[in-house]
Amino acid sequence: MLITIMKPARLNTGSLAADAFRALRTVCARLWRWRQQRLAASELHSLSDYSLRDIGIARSYIDEQVRLSATRYARPTKSTGLI
Repeated sequence: MLITIMKPARLNTGSLAADAFRALRTVCARLWRWRQQRLAASELHSLSDYSLRDIGIARSYIDEQVRLSATRYARPTKSTGLI
């Protein structure tokens, strides 16, 4: 007679908690970045056409320029090893 004993599958709760925390941190960071972009866009929209022309932005391109600058000047996500 062969008896097979199976261990019940255990959830790695530490890993689940870490994954949930990482996901929450990512969502919060993206919301923060979006909010900062909206603040920058509203600040630019409040400027006069003369001031916008002086800094080289057309009013119709404000949102696009804010998005581009956010990606261009974003912090790197992984270390480059230069420091």
